Amino acid sequence: MKIRIFLGIMVVLAIIYAASGIAVGKELLFKDYNAVVVQEFKVPTTVPAPDSSGAQIADDVVYQVRRYSQQYGLFEMVIKEGTTQQVPAGKKVLIIRGEVKEYTRPTVGRRIGRSFIPGGEYTGTAYFAAHYQFVDKATGQVVHETDLRTSSSGSDDTVDYAMQRNAEAAAKLIYSYKR
Repeated sequence: MKIRIFLGIMVVLAIIYAASGIAVGKELLFKDYNAVVVQEFKVPTTVPAPDSSGAQIADDVVYQVRRYSQQYGLFEMVIKEGTTQQVPAGKKVLIIRGEVKEYTRPTVGRRIGRSFIPGGEYTGTAYFAAHYQFVDKATGQVVHETDLRTSSSGSDDTVDYAMQRNAEAAAKLIYSYKR
């Protein structure tokens, strides 16, 4: 009887502890921002990637953040730096900038090798990685930074698709810190 009471108390305490951890959760880093400006990503000369990949990932990030913003009401506007649109005065602006870290094209050898693994033919062989910095425009201070690496998948085994997945991962990260 005493063991059951003890175990019952332990279960209740574990539930309370877990619920309090969930309640505290993540810090909402981006909750006060009204607009997002995405800068073209840098492509270092040490990374074997086309120079256009910096502009392409920036375009993909703009698209994915706009998509999430429309669906979840995250920001009033999302623009790419250098466009004719300007952020109205009085808006708190989050700047997204970054650097391309990896650009790996798909290869037939990797596809053949993965075909021997059960379910492996559905995994991609193209990879893209970038280092993201989220900067407060008013202060110039980096609010958050992270590395995101994604791969292509199945029939969409291209670096372009891996880049789109990387941009979507960034949009999901923003959503998790905004809501």
